[in-house]
Amino acid sequence: MTTVDLGLIGLLAAFVVVWWLRRLPGRAVLLAGLAGATVILGLWGMIDDRWQDGAAVVAGLVFLLVLGVNRLRKAPPREGRPYISGTLFALLALVALIAILLFPVSPLPKPSGRHPVGVRTFEVVDASRPGLLAAKPEELRRLLVRVWYPAGSVTGMTPSRYFSEKEADHTARTLGELVGFPPFFTYLKHVRTNSYEGAPLLSGASRLPVVFYSHGYTSFLSQNTVLMEELASHGYVVFSVQHTFDSSATVFPNGDVAPADPELARIARESENDDAAAKAQEQAISAASLDARLDGYLKLREMALAGQNDRLARSGEIWAADRIFVHDQLQRGAVPPEIQAIAAASELTRVGEMGMSFGGATTGTVCMRDPRCAAGINLDGGDFPFASFAAQVPAPFLMFHSDLGGIYRRLKAEPPAQPRSFNEFSYEPLASAGTRADVYRVMLKGSEHLGLSDFSLFVRRPARDPLFGKAPARVMIGAQNDFVRGFFDRHLRGAANGFPKQELDRYGKWVTPLKVDAVRAWWAAKPEAERAALTARIEAARRAPAP
Repeated sequence: MTTVDLGLIGLLAAFVVVWWLRRLPGRAVLLAGLAGATVILGLWGMIDDRWQDGAAVVAGLVFLLVLGVNRLRKAPPREGRPYISGTLFALLALVALIAILLFPVSPLPKPSGRHPVGVRTFEVVDASRPGLLAAKPEELRRLLVRVWYPAGSVTGMTPSRYFSEKEADHTARTLGELVGFPPFFTYLKHVRTNSYEGAPLLSGASRLPVVFYSHGYTSFLSQNTVLMEELASHGYVVFSVQHTFDSSATVFPNGDVAPADPELARIARESENDDAAAKAQEQAISAASLDARLDGYLKLREMALAGQNDRLARSGEIWAADRIFVHDQLQRGAVPPEIQAIAAASELTRVGEMGMSFGGATTGTVCMRDPRCAAGINLDGGDFPFASFAAQVPAPFLMFHSDLGGIYRRLKAEPPAQPRSFNEFSYEPLASAGTRADVYRVMLKGSEHLGLSDFSLFVRRPARDPLFGKAPARVMIGAQNDFVRGFFDRHLRGAANGFPKQELDRYGKWVTPLKVDAVRAWWAAKPEAERAALTARIEAARRAPAP
């Protein structure tokens, strides 16, 4: 909680107690002072982006109104306990208290590794790709990058905030617009992370394992800060890329702000009314037969290639190029001076790739195109732009799903008897689907799509259930941390940790493996001519979209 939150709780409690004490000397003056202080302190909190304190302001104003009416009426002092008004005031104070408690301000959970975590933010510029998305024709591709790394001594340093003041004003408000309330996430500027801005790199560090990360569509580069800190505390270096214009507003280190592309709102509105795309998506995910589901995915891709709903197809190409460009710049040492030592200490010839939602889809593309990908993770993303569809991903891969029941609820479709991956056609050839021991598919029960991020820590139940899921936050955060680190420890560091047995044993109630063996059997049963026709259609769907 913030200091203002604690002050408001004390003032509200004091007002209710004093209201019940009718014989207390100076009671009226004390009540007025408490109510007035509640209003003033609550307004201060609201100005400082703690919008939840607005409920306390309303309560304080109601208290003042009642006190004013009583004074104007010049009613004689009453005897006995104020059971009715006291109960109503207690309920009003409780509502204000609930508004504060439902949206906690508390430090992020501490990472489990032995290293302190440093964090730095920098910019790289790709001059070879001007005019992308909402950029002017001559405007170069500017990319914001944040790195978490194992640090040396952090004595005397203070952990950084989740959002800076400027990020709260821009990045957080853009996120809030997505849920219909722009200030919704601005209060996260009061949350302390476990990362120390500008902390010294771990002394003697060299050949540190590296992971590259991309956020979800319209999101921001630090939406999985807890996961980044967990990896960095165990010796990893994590570079996160914010994909300008397809993200929330981007605040660059020099203070420049690149807003979210206004086209995204229009595209979202149009997609809601696009019956053909909606039907194809529903078919791809929830149709009863594999033939129908494959046809649905191919229809979606063919619509994108034809120029219908092609933004995601274009974005998929752009994001993959962004990630590869940032990697190239780091490997060349073409980064700001304060990042060069971190880049030099990083093992950049063989890396882990990871992303959440659209960033997870980007990871599949990068691993198909960049031989430096040694292991990849898709946190609940699809497969855009089809690079890894019905193809052999050349590195070990983890597909980590949220509870797939949420997708069926949103589609108003009947869920299958056994959960199945919506990427059942991706990461392996159809003829050998389910046979690779190093391609894993799991589902976290009780989580919603946005729960595979830090967000489940910032809203308490029951308010968080519809957006982030019913699973305890410790499970949603813990399962992500343990599966991701266990996977990279095994396939990037070469640890003999038996992944994923230990993780499945630990989260057996919550995490279940998903099988795609049915795809292999279904494909084998098809006549050769039908397989050839579908293969040709899939190959055509993999081609790059028109510029």
